[in-house]
Amino acid sequence: IFETGREALARLDARLRATLGAGFERRRARLEALERMRAGLSYRETLRRGFAVVRAGGQVVTSRAAAEQAGALEIEFRDGRLSTAGRPPRRSRKTDEPPEQGTLL
Repeated sequence: IFETGREALARLDARLRATLGAGFERRRARLEALERMRAGLSYRETLRRGFAVVRAGGQVVTSRAAAEQAGALEIEFRDGRLSTAGRPPRRSRKTDEPPEQGTLL
C-alpha cells in the first residue's frame, strides 16, 4: 500500500508539472505575439519604412497650414531628428517663370 501511494503521488506530481509547464508555454507564446504586434504598430516602424514625423512645439503637425503657421519644425526620421529652428526659410522658385536653360553649343 505504501508503494502504491508513492507511485500515485509521483504520477500526480508529473501531471501537475506538465500542466503548469503547458500553461506557462501558452502564456509565453501569447506574450511574444503581443510584443510583435506592439512593435509593428509603433510609429518607429513607420519611420523605418521611409516616413517622417513632423512636430512643432512638441505637437505633431498633420497639415500644411499648421506647418506654415509654426515658427520652427522638428522632423524625425528613422536615423535622427532635424530642427528648422534658426534657419532662414528657403526661397521657392517662381512657378510662372520656366527655369533658365543653357546653350547646347
